[in-house]
Amino acid sequence: MENEFIQGKWYRINKKIKTKLVAKYHKIKDWKMDPMGYFLIDVDREDLCIRVGYCKFTKLGNNPVNDMVAEVRGKTAIEIVNTLIREKFISTLQHAADMGIELQKAELSLKHGFKYIQDKDLFIDNQKNVI
Repeated sequence: MENEFIQGKWYRINKKIKTKLVAKYHKIKDWKMDPMGYFLIDVDREDLCIRVGYCKFTKLGNNPVNDMVAEVRGKTAIEIVNTLIREKFISTLQHAADMGIELQKAELSLKHGFKYIQDKDLFIDNQKNVI
């Protein structure tokens, strides 16, 4: 059997697939809290940017305490998520991937006027579709 090739933008790639997987994710069972903290994301239409609040949590007795300790502002998902990683606000790959997805939704909302609610599907009002 002859090898198959895929011509990429810069390289010719040998197609030697040994494993094929079906992707799955259970948002309760598979989710793990990042020990570094969490983020609150908002689309600021007045300043035309995405605002991300970095929050840390501590426990004092039975009452948890949550503090927003930093804010990152930007216009694109890639610049914000890379800033969060560079500043060591994110410590897990799962959290980095989740933030990339969530920030991309915020970026699309900012650019196209869609309603943005963190951790919800992006609703596109003018087409009545959900992404």
